[in-house]
Amino acid sequence: MTKIFRRLSFFILILMQFAFLFAIFFDKMNAPLVLLFLGIISVLISLAYFKAPREEESYFIKDLYLILFAVTGALSTFFINIELKLGPVIAAGFIGTLASFVPSINKKSKLLKEVPPAVYCGAFVGMTSASVAPNLKFILFAGFIAGSILILSKNIFNGFGGKLGTIAFSSIAISSIILYTLT
Repeated sequence: MTKIFRRLSFFILILMQFAFLFAIFFDKMNAPLVLLFLGIISVLISLAYFKAPREEESYFIKDLYLILFAVTGALSTFFINIELKLGPVIAAGFIGTLASFVPSINKKSKLLKEVPPAVYCGAFVGMTSASVAPNLKFILFAGFIAGSILILSKNIFNGFGGKLGTIAFSSIAISSIILYTLT
């Protein structure tokens, strides 16, 4: 069952990245060099995704803590960004820096080593503009989705830059679509 969820999250992330590329593609229909560049990037991304080694891990239940860490990072970053008006970069940098010190509490703990990426993924969610994320409930929901995708894609895209940002973007997009559909 976990294998199905991991593959599903892999394809969701790929679809979100290609949706982003297609949005640029349709926006720049009159610029042939941009279209050529997007085509080359799309081919290279596809090759990298399908050639990348993937490891499977069977610690799914233990990883549910990552959802809590992602939600914590999202809510705290959003609070610092919007309520304290310090800006998204300062807020994410502050929360990410704090999270980076957590593993030094107990250097032998495997769980504490996974806190910084999860919190920082949540921090990317919390960087969302107030015009996109109107309240803490939205950020809570998006942080939950980000943590879930992070668990499902835990051993996917290792060594690729942008994994946490892509997960955050995907969670914001999915949350927006769900809330737009329900309201």
